[in-house]
Amino acid sequence: MFTKVNSKVVSVDIGRTGPVVARKGAMLFYKGEVLFQPHQIAGGGMGGGMPGMGAIGGMAGRMLAGEHESTMIAQGNGEVHYGYRGIEVHIVDLGQVGGTIRVEASRLLAYGANLQASVVSVASQGGGGGGGGLFGALRSAAAGVVTGQGMFTTQVSGPGQVVILGHGGVFELEVSPQKPPVTVDPQAFVGASGQVTTTLRSTVSWRNVGRTGGEAMQLECAGQGVVYVQASEEKL
Repeated sequence: MFTKVNSKVVSVDIGRTGPVVARKGAMLFYKGEVLFQPHQIAGGGMGGGMPGMGAIGGMAGRMLAGEHESTMIAQGNGEVHYGYRGIEVHIVDLGQVGGTIRVEASRLLAYGANLQASVVSVASQGGGGGGGGLFGALRSAAAGVVTGQGMFTTQVSGPGQVVILGHGGVFELEVSPQKPPVTVDPQAFVGASGQVTTTLRSTVSWRNVGRTGGEAMQLECAGQGVVYVQASEEKL
C-alpha cells in the first residue's frame, strides 16, 4: 500500500488502495485528482477514550495531555506523498503483528481509511500503571506530565498498513512471555502491536532522590507482540 520513497517520505496511490487518513499538515504533494477533507477519529471528540467520565473528563484529559491530533482523509485518484518535519518514517503491516497497534498520537503519520481507528484511554488499557476509573486516569495523567506521554493513545486495527514517525528512525523489539520484559525510556516509546501491556515504573526512592538522572521513569513492556522505539528521546 504505502511505498517508502526515502527515510522520511512515503507515497500511496489512493486510486488503487482507496482513501487514506493522515495527520493534518503531513501531505507534501500529490499528482492527480485528490480531495482532502477533515476526518474525525472515533473517540477523538469530547468524552471519547475515557469511559465513565463523560464529555468533561474527555475534554479536560485531552487539554491536559495535549495529544489530540487533527487528521485529514484523502480521496480520489492520484498519488499522494506524506512526510512530517523531516522525521523518519516506518511502515507497519498490521497483518504481520496481530492486527492491532497502539501508537502515540503524535507519532501516527498515516493509515488506510479501511482500518478501524479510535482514541483510547491509557488507563483503561492497563498502560501507564494507572489502573481503571477516575483515580487511575488521574495517576496516568500525572505519569504523562512526568514522562511526556499523555492519557490517551490511538489504536488502529484491521488488515492494512500504518505509517509511524520516529526521530532517528524506528526499530522493533519483540516482546514474548518466554523472554524478560522490555524496558523502554517513555520518551523513546512510539507504540506497541499485538497483546503488549505497558506499565510505568519509577526507579526513585528516598535513598536515591536526585541521583537517578533522566532514567527515573521507565516503561516496562510485557506480553506478546512488538514494541516500537525511536532512536532518540526528542519529542514531536
